Amino acid sequence: MYARFLYLPNLYTLDMKKLKRLFLICFAVLVSNALMAQAFDDGKNFASAGFGFPATSEISQTLTQYSNQQDYDYKNYGTIVLKYEHGFAKYFGAGINLEYSTANVNYNYTVTRVFNTDTTYKANENSTTYGFYLRLNGHFPIGDKLDLFAGVGLGYLLTLDNSSDNNPKGPVATNFKNQTLNFNGQFTLGARYMIKEHFGLFAEVGSASTNVQVGIVLGF
Repeated sequence: MYARFLYLPNLYTLDMKKLKRLFLICFAVLVSNALMAQAFDDGKNFASAGFGFPATSEISQTLTQYSNQQDYDYKNYGTIVLKYEHGFAKYFGAGINLEYSTANVNYNYTVTRVFNTDTTYKANENSTTYGFYLRLNGHFPIGDKLDLFAGVGLGYLLTLDNSSDNNPKGPVATNFKNQTLNFNGQFTLGARYMIKEHFGLFAEVGSASTNVQVGIVLGF
């Protein structure tokens, strides 16, 4: 009886040690998984769709040249942005950016006549811009939801201008079309926040065709 009484505390102590060891192992596994889970990592893919504003000179320069005309009215309808990025290293990703933007300007100009009444004519300019960039981004993920990044892009902007004028003999032809292809670069800072495992939001600011870009992200 006395021997059994002495042995029981030893069994209790042994069981407590096993439970403590099991708890420490589980805790270590959880911490390890939390540290390993990142919002950005090697092999991850992200597709984004967003909207950029306001337009910078890369988009508006072909239309702002008419800003000294009468009743100058410039409108830009923002830029649609599509992005794809693939993580090729733990903290680096590469991808492409596609952009589409439209703008319009209306203005009046007066033709002075020596022997007749001066005549005012109306002109309309429409501009459509397509952008294509190759991107390289560096990432600083914070946990499994927030990802801070900075990136550079190099590519081209194709601008298509279409002009119309109700003065058949004026400086602008009745219907005039022009296209320009310019090499262009961009540098932006941004953040991506994953609300769900495969869905999130993004925002970017910097030197690009628009100063700000916001939108949604799909991760896979």
